[in-house]
Amino acid sequence: CQASTDFKGCVVARLDRMKSADAESFGVMVAFVLGLVIVVPLLLLIAVASLWGFRQPSDVLAELGVKTTYTRASLPFAKIEAYNELKERIRRQYAGTSDSTWMSMLPTEAKEMLKYSLMQRAIGDVVALRKIEVDTRGYWRLFTKGVVTRTFWNSVVQAEKELSAELEALKAEATHVEPNQDPQGIIYEAMQFVMQHGDKLLQAAEAANGGADPLADILKFMPQPGMTGPPPGMPPGMPPGMPPNMPPGVGPQPVPPPGVQAAVEGDGFSWRQDAEEIEVSVVLPNNATKTEVKVHIQRRLLRVELRGSVILEGQLALPCRPEECTWTLAKGRVTVSMEKADSRPWPSLFSETK
Repeated sequence: CQASTDFKGCVVARLDRMKSADAESFGVMVAFVLGLVIVVPLLLLIAVASLWGFRQPSDVLAELGVKTTYTRASLPFAKIEAYNELKERIRRQYAGTSDSTWMSMLPTEAKEMLKYSLMQRAIGDVVALRKIEVDTRGYWRLFTKGVVTRTFWNSVVQAEKELSAELEALKAEATHVEPNQDPQGIIYEAMQFVMQHGDKLLQAAEAANGGADPLADILKFMPQPGMTGPPPGMPPGMPPGMPPNMPPGVGPQPVPPPGVQAAVEGDGFSWRQDAEEIEVSVVLPNNATKTEVKVHIQRRLLRVELRGSVILEGQLALPCRPEECTWTLAKGRVTVSMEKADSRPWPSLFSETK
């Protein structure tokens, strides 16, 4: 500015440029600070949300003490192992063939011991079956409402499959021991026993502490192998669990627990009820898949379709709550669980069946 003819104007211009540069620097600094204030908390929030999402639901449920998989209805492994060990000891002593026919040709005493152990195994299976039947209906409702995870529901389904496989193995063993009898009979008899002593099972379960075995307590009521004479009130020659006046060759039927109606058979379906629910079981082909089945439930209507054809349809005798109804498909049978609108007993399933 010293060489300039307009010294004052030059100085003013220089000062203006310096102010402008300072203003720009200040603006940049303010923008940077604001960016830190906004962006950093936002990034932290995203990171926390991501970690929370990864931890849900398993980690968080575990921290809350809620199991993330179904473990309630376990198989009676102790009774299964005890039966297999007894069977192996008897096989070494009496087996004369490589197949299972030796089991049907055992001496009476050895066969009775084997049947006694097999019945203990069957009772353990039925106890597990009663638990998982109730749990499956309840957890299915929770799963459809998003309360439990798919992982948890899949563990329920897996437990049900394992129990089904065990029941089939049980019937196979019963067939080897008594090939001329209906293998389903041992399950019926086990059901009778559990129905009769189920209250003792509940009491033992409540009192169980530190690894006690509630099942062992009710098994004390089983007649010992080789016991002479029938249980009190049982006609001579009739096996335990067989009701009086039962025709020869007909297996005993399970007695429903208090408040539960025995299953009523219909044309291709059966139904039963308790104070809260109606359960309808419809027979389908074994190869039917869930995508081929449609179940329509309204307040006073039930319709079951398979591949576009109506299998069962009718106006319900009394109203239900459609939003609380569920259905499942397994082994050629669809089971519909409908919650009653009130606790009145239904005189029939349908007021009019088509």
